Amino acid sequence: MNRRRLLAAMAAAGLVLPVRALAAARFDRGLLWRVSAPGAAPSHVFGTLHAEDPRLATFPAPVDEAFGSSRSLMLEYFADPYSRQRFLEAALYPDGRTLADDIGEADFERAVQALQPIGLPREFMLKLKPWAVLLNLRISRQPTGGEPPESQLYRRARERRMPVSTIENVEEQIFTFDEMSRDAQIALLRHFLDHPAELDALAEHSLGAYQLGDLAALWEAQQDFVRKYPALRAYHAELMKRVVLDRSVVMAFRMQRELRRGRAFIAVGALHLYGERGLLALLEADGYRADRMY
Repeated sequence: MNRRRLLAAMAAAGLVLPVRALAAARFDRGLLWRVSAPGAAPSHVFGTLHAEDPRLATFPAPVDEAFGSSRSLMLEYFADPYSRQRFLEAALYPDGRTLADDIGEADFERAVQALQPIGLPREFMLKLKPWAVLLNLRISRQPTGGEPPESQLYRRARERRMPVSTIENVEEQIFTFDEMSRDAQIALLRHFLDHPAELDALAEHSLGAYQLGDLAALWEAQQDFVRKYPALRAYHAELMKRVVLDRSVVMAFRMQRELRRGRAFIAVGALHLYGERGLLALLEADGYRADRMY
C-alpha cells in the first residue's frame, strides 16, 4: 500500500494525526541529521550532551564520518578565556548583595556543603547569584574526567584548520540565566538542595536516553519533574522557555548562514532538536529538509 492509500485508509478509520503531530513524531529520535536545501551541499546537525562524562569520550561512526566530510564547524557556544572571565563576572552580585541575603543563612550553608566537591571557597560562594550556584550544583554531581563533545569537535576542527564559528556569544549566554526571575532562581536552587539525588537521577536518565538517541525521552524527563512537583511548574516552564525553546528559534535562524554555504557540521544541545518547536522543525518551516542519519 503506498503512502497516499495508507493515509486514506487511516482517515477512513479516523486515525489520521494532525500535521503538527506527524512533524513532531519525526523529531522524537535521532542525534545526527542531514540538512539540505536546493542550491547548497548538504550539511549535518549533531545533538550533543553538555557534560564531561567519560562515557561520551567517543563519537559514533556516522558522526565521525559526517564530521570528516565537513568543511566548517559551528558550535552552539564555545568559551575562550575572555568569555569565561566575562561569564564569571556576570555570575557575581555587583552591588554588595550576597547569596545568603537571597536564600537565607541556613540554605547558604547547605549550598556551601553541596559545592565542596568542586572546591569553591565559602567567601567566593557568598558573592554568587542563585543561578550560578544552581549551574555549579549540577556540575558538582556529574562524572568528570572526559572531554566534552564540544571541546572534542573544536580541537579536531583546529587540527584540520577548519573554520569554526559559534551560534551564541557570551553576552547571550549570560542573558539566558541572568534575566531569569529571582523567584525562579531561588525556588529551583532550594529544591535541588532539598533533593540532590534527583540531579543524579536526571543526569543518568538523560545520558541513557541520549545514548539511545531518544530525544522524546530527554524531553519527557523534564516533564516528569513538573508532574512530580507541580508547585514548581511555573518556574520550570520559565527555565525551559529561556534555556531551550527561545534559544532554538535563534539557533534555527543563525544556523542558516552556514547551511547556505554547505557542508557545515553544526553541534547543539540535543534537546534543541526535539519536536515541533525544535530547531529541525523550524528549519523545515524555512524550506530545508532534515533526514535522520543516526
